[in-house]
Amino acid sequence: MIEAVIFDYGGVFSSPLFRGIHEFEARMGYPDGSVLELLFGDKSYVGVEGAIHLVERDVPAESVTHDWHRLEVGELSLEEWFAGVQQRAPGVLGQEIDMSAYLQFMADMPVGVHWPIVHKARALKAAGMPIALLTNNVAEWGDHWRATFPVDELFEVVVDSSDVRMRKPNPDIYRLTCERVGVSPDACVFLDDNSDNVAAAAALGMEIVQVGENPFLAVAELDAILERRGTHV
Repeated sequence: MIEAVIFDYGGVFSSPLFRGIHEFEARMGYPDGSVLELLFGDKSYVGVEGAIHLVERDVPAESVTHDWHRLEVGELSLEEWFAGVQQRAPGVLGQEIDMSAYLQFMADMPVGVHWPIVHKARALKAAGMPIALLTNNVAEWGDHWRATFPVDELFEVVVDSSDVRMRKPNPDIYRLTCERVGVSPDACVFLDDNSDNVAAAAALGMEIVQVGENPFLAVAELDAILERRGTHV
């Protein structure tokens, strides 16, 4: 039986991240994919259209390989990360980055809430199913993302990479989350939108749901797993 459900935040409770980034790159004259590579070290970052499907590949053994990762584990401040972005920009974009334009793009970027996921989490909790939140996140953004939906109401266990100084897909952060919930990995379902993150969870024996742009489909996949594992909630 399934004894707990563990949710990611970005792209699971929130709508997919960085919608419109390709239009921003084109408008600014930056090569396609270059802003994502500059910011995150990955041209197929979470939430980009067409980059949300699980693929057969090895999970990276090292989960801290870029300044963005260092920011997420608290090794860099947000100010230090922005300074690094500006320093690396000419080598990646072929020109300086227009930070004012990028910050305006971020301010204008719509970040919605996947309310079907929120309602499912609330229903699971009401039925007595332990649930937890496991997120790669930035310390300076904590107040903002926690205000987007009722985190404190829903979750007794919240594991934030910037607090615990490790990030997905490091298997230790999944083990830590399971320990805090009081269950073993093979008794959990894990929902995330990132291919590497769900692959790492599967490697530990977790059931997985890779969340795409349709939250109703993710809820249906979760329900199917619970039914298959004989868990009635």
